[in-house]
Amino acid sequence: MRHTPGTFSIAARDSETDTFGAAVTTGTVAVGATCPYVSANGAVVTQAFTKTEHGRNAIDRADDGERIDEAFEALLAADDHNAFRQVHGVGSNSKYVFTGERCSGWAGDYVEEQYTVAGNLLAGPGVLEAVGEAYQSADGDMAESLVSALEAGVAAGGDDRGEMSAAILVHAPDPEFYHNLRVDLSETPVADLRTLLGEAREAKARIRAETDDLFEDYPEELLDFGIKY
Repeated sequence: MRHTPGTFSIAARDSETDTFGAAVTTGTVAVGATCPYVSANGAVVTQAFTKTEHGRNAIDRADDGERIDEAFEALLAADDHNAFRQVHGVGSNSKYVFTGERCSGWAGDYVEEQYTVAGNLLAGPGVLEAVGEAYQSADGDMAESLVSALEAGVAAGGDDRGEMSAAILVHAPDPEFYHNLRVDLSETPVADLRTLLGEAREAKARIRAETDDLFEDYPEELLDFGIKY
């Protein structure tokens, strides 16, 4: 297995449900630990030669009321190595994509009304097109749409080295188990992410049933676990 930078990802907003989400897969380990960031005001991804501060700071600025595009432009302007970076994301009132000129090919990005897509070290531009088309046509909630987008990217050729890890991260008014899922090392991380999503959806019902068996009466708030971001 090779451990070098490279990935494809999507950042999205569902304005009808006030939900933001990001999904990413890559040819190295633990992509969910470094690349996707979300909040009630945005979803962003930092990749290629990843700089985690760009993701955290862009989301912090969005939470402070700044536009995502203006936040990223300021962060990249202060980065002496921005030619090696790839960042993108969506906010409540703006979108942004950037692929540095020294990102390894094939590398590129594009913007739509409700989402942005970017990748590097890919089989070709068809990967990103497949990701966006699958996201737009998917049925179901944000988590379902994000996993479907990654699956389409893999089917279109994906990371030129093959994938090793994958993740989705979602911020919604009602947090769920399956809004923060990671596969950190696998030969089939996106397929495993699909399995994990199904298991996580079922886990909520199982935990409620198990709690019902334990207690005749209990406060509903006990089952409001929240999500770690």
